[in-house]
Amino acid sequence: MGSHDIRRRELGGEDPIDRRLGALSPTVFGWLMSLLRTRSALGFTPSLTPAVVFLPLGAILGPAALGVISPAVLQRLDLAVTIALAVLGVVVGTALGREFRSAARLFWAASLESAVTIAAVAAATAYFIRATGVPVEASLAAIALALGLSASASSATSADPDTESVAAIATRVADLDDVVPIAVAMAVFPLLASGSHPWWLTFAPVAIGLAVGAIGWLIFERAESGPERVVFVLGALSLAGGAAAYAGASPLAVGLVAGVVWTVAPGRADRLVQEDLQRVQHPVVVLLLVTAGALVVPSVTALWLLAPYLLFRVSGKVVGAWLSAHVVNVNASDLAAYLMSPGVLAIAFALNFRQALAGSAGDTLLATVALGTAAFELFALAVVPHWRRRGARA
Repeated sequence: MGSHDIRRRELGGEDPIDRRLGALSPTVFGWLMSLLRTRSALGFTPSLTPAVVFLPLGAILGPAALGVISPAVLQRLDLAVTIALAVLGVVVGTALGREFRSAARLFWAASLESAVTIAAVAAATAYFIRATGVPVEASLAAIALALGLSASASSATSADPDTESVAAIATRVADLDDVVPIAVAMAVFPLLASGSHPWWLTFAPVAIGLAVGAIGWLIFERAESGPERVVFVLGALSLAGGAAAYAGASPLAVGLVAGVVWTVAPGRADRLVQEDLQRVQHPVVVLLLVTAGALVVPSVTALWLLAPYLLFRVSGKVVGAWLSAHVVNVNASDLAAYLMSPGVLAIAFALNFRQALAGSAGDTLLATVALGTAAFELFALAVVPHWRRRGARA
């Protein structure tokens, strides 16, 4: 598969920021930038939006430091975050709709890797909380599962898929390993949001996603001009996020269903959405990272939970990659190295669950995931390239 095909397959494509960054020079600075330009495992092209930069920036600008981003501003940003989560769900749904029929083995490999990571982190977190008595203002199962979902979603390989075959496979696995966490969140999110609720609300994301998908499919191609179509696309995404918030559902799940509908339905709905979303891919990622940094409230509990989160995410990714490698016929250690880097969906899940968890549990979860994401990105910068080179020599 050539680089032209890879760019065409990726949702978002090359946007003005990508073109402005241009080709990287073969210097130490260029090497560092190549590591920071990670695919966010959402079908996006490589983007210079490292969590290790924007999370601390958000913390510095947030209420706990300079106060540029005040609590009132954060409250107003809550709706924007919800719509951004729906956007990410649409991107994952579009990638799923395009890849599932042509790459079923890759989808099952990605799902296996995600499931193993979720199980490892959730079980370890539950055991750790029970054994140490760490105070968490939420049910043990809720916080453990939320951390497991955040740990699994997502992987972000910084490799050029054309460099070697395992990089191309890892890139596509990383594109698809967000589906299982979103599907699990679809079932458990209403339980966290409302405590007791009618059983049928569990299927609210599917119903809302199908409705938004049908509306978009009917109107996108009938727009008389590009600006008019942009309004329709943004309106559909706002509807997805707003309806999800009203029903106590996950906007990631709603966006996933809508994205699948637009991809499998006849016509050009998915391509039209792609053209419009490429203009906002970088702002969406930066919005989520900066907002998450501003919302982080450091606590002793978050630091206690950070250790099992880090250790068992690594363990889950390694074991999951070992199992998945047998499905896609690649070297297990190489696949694990490419899947180790964190993706923005970990932050997205943490922000989503923070909206649902009562009390300080949401703040604890977000702080743990934010610190863990930054730590994993530093780990990936320092260790993973050497891991890849050692695997190449072997």
